Amino acid sequence: MLNSVRAHRTALGLAAVGSALALAACGGPAPADEPESTADTIEAEVEEEPADVDTGDFNQGPIPSEKPELNESDLPPEPDNSAPLGERIAWEALEQVSTFASMTDPDATYQCPDIAGEEGESVTCTVNFLGEEFEYNIDIQSSGILISYEQDLPEGPLVREMVEDTLRWDAETEYVLCDMESDLVRGRTSEDAPFTCQALDEETGDVSEYTLSISMYGAYTFYPA
Repeated sequence: MLNSVRAHRTALGLAAVGSALALAACGGPAPADEPESTADTIEAEVEEEPADVDTGDFNQGPIPSEKPELNESDLPPEPDNSAPLGERIAWEALEQVSTFASMTDPDATYQCPDIAGEEGESVTCTVNFLGEEFEYNIDIQSSGILISYEQDLPEGPLVREMVEDTLRWDAETEYVLCDMESDLVRGRTSEDAPFTCQALDEETGDVSEYTLSISMYGAYTFYPA
């Protein structure tokens, strides 16, 4: 269809030129040039004007160059295999809580009761992270030279700074807002976070809502609400 239109326009152009030449040959006056219309230019300029976007209700911050994640080198040194089992699992509990938060707390404390490492033994360890206490539960399945156990972190810390930075990276915008009750809330693994988030497209003014889904291991992912 596009080729047909172009051919038609070309034919008309040739006919117009032929008529002009004929009139000139007869001594008639040449047609005056039509004034150039600026309607298309004005319309294009109006369309290119940026939208008047209100960013006042959002938290602004730079878009991270990569997804925020825990830097394990910021954790305390991991106990070696000669350390008591309780110390090693307590460090593991700290690592899991810090991974959940995507950051470390240099003032965090972590401890487990004495662990004998016997089959059927259940132990609850605690991690104090940013002033909140989180439990880390283990159930020993088998013992011997190698100890097998199941671990469970029922809740972990969701820190506003890290959550909103993750959304900035995911949505590629500086303007986001999560309706968290405080700068740190507790999130349950294998569930959605107890809040929703919004991301603003600063060019169009469009606002997108997101729900935060938390995996059984504490990793979280945004998806449209």
